[in-house]
Parts: sequence; structure tokens; C-alpha cells
Amino acid sequence: MNQEIKQKDQTIVLIHHAKNHPWTELQMAHEPLTHAKNKEFKEKYLSSCFDETYNLTNQEIKEWWNLRLELYALYSHQDENCVKRIKGLWYLLTENDLEEIRNKKWTEFGFQQADPTTDFRGGGVQSLDDIINFVSDYKDTLVKEMCKPQNDFYFAASSINITFFIKRYFHLQEQLDERDRKEIADRIALKNFCRSLVREDNFWKKLHQLLLSDLFNEWMALKQRRPETTIMDYGPVLERVKQKTKRTFSIRLFANLKQLIEFYQSL
Repeated sequence: MNQEIKQKDQTIVLIHHAKNHPWTELQMAHEPLTHAKNKEFKEKYLSSCFDETYNLTNQEIKEWWNLRLELYALYSHQDENCVKRIKGLWYLLTENDLEEIRNKKWTEFGFQQADPTTDFRGGGVQSLDDIINFVSDYKDTLVKEMCKPQNDFYFAASSINITFFIKRYFHLQEQLDERDRKEIADRIALKNFCRSLVREDNFWKKLHQLLLSDLFNEWMALKQRRPETTIMDYGPVLERVKQKTKRTFSIRLFANLKQLIEFYQSL
């Protein structure tokens, strides 16, 4: 997922450094424990009767763990790479240099307060990188629409919500166990996700952009149907996007990303 994003004379290098992570090499040689323990009756006891199970292949296990290590990084003001990311995002959004991180203008882009870094607690550095990627690809189109005050859509906060959902749903959040079973991907959904990690370059980025774009489209459609819509209606719209994602990944194993996206967009 390491990437280099260029904007005019600026270059933002998105490099993840997994330092001091808590997992052993032995753990990382096996599929996530939450997936192994998530078998339902027919797969657990009748797997010999079916042609396909939802066990992860060695390559899928490797890709999932590589991703988990990348997502482990937290935002820190003491980390020079994190500060460069924030300044790079500001330049992408405003085409100006950032003197101090704290600036009230951040709220115009959907951050909750003048210090945007407080929003990254749940999603970590990846939630910042996802915003950078989205702005880099859609600055003059979707981002401009998302940030219009009359649309009442909190772009940055919405992006972070999507990042956190993807991270948690696909077993990538720290300290998950079987008690979280109702909140995390079932066996087929995680298998779909890991297959896509192997087969599709930048799959995380493409999935995040699909869901964030759809969240905005769902929001604007609701505002068209009901002009009195307020931010209090945001939660159900976000929940609809989550349910569409869960249904898509849990319905069947898709052969490629195109099939997966087409099914999602048909819901």
C-alpha cells in the first residue's frame, strides 16, 4: 500500500512503518484467529461434503497480515512522516503551505475541529492516507461537491468513518475476539476480502473510494427526497452503506473486483 502521490511540485510519500507490533512470526503464519473460530455448523462439521471452504490460502494470509501491520501505525505529532502527511493534505486541499497544524479552515473540509489530528484516533494513520488518496483522485470533482456547505456532508469525518468500518469489519482492528462475532465479517466475507487483496492492486483504496462515494450519493439522494434532512439523519445513511457492504461480501465468492462492484451497485 505504499504510494507516492504528486500534486504540482509537491510529493506526498505514503510509507507505513510497522514498528513494535505485538504479533509473533508464528501468529502471522496462520489466518486470523477470529476467522478460524468463525466457522458455522455446516463448514465446521460438513466441510467434506462441499467442494469449497472459506479457509484462507497462504497468499491470502500473507496479504491480510501485511495489511494489518500497515494499519497498526497510529498518528503522532512526534512522527515526522505523520506531520508531512498532514501538511501534504493541506497543500492538496488549499494549494498553500501549512504554517501550524491547528487551523479553523480544517472544519470546512469536514474535520470536527481546528486540530484535524484528533479525528485519527480510531482509524490511525491509514485514515489520513485514505483522505489524501481520495483528494488526490477527486479533488476537483467529488471532493468539491462533498465540501459544499449546503450539502451538509462532512467529507473528512465520513472518510474516517468508512476507514474505521472497513478496518473493524474485516478483522483488522486490534483486540477483536469471538465476542465481536456479530460485528465482524463472516467466513465468506473475509475470504472475499482476502482474495481481492491478492488479486487486485490497491484494493483497500478502491474499496474505500467506492464506499465513500456511495455514502455521499446516498446522502444527496436522501436530501433530494427530503429537503428537511439534517445531520441527525446521517447515521441511518451510513448504516445503509455498511449493510450493502456486508451483503455484498457475504453473498458469494466473486471472481474479480468488477463483479463485486457491480453487485454492490445493484443494491
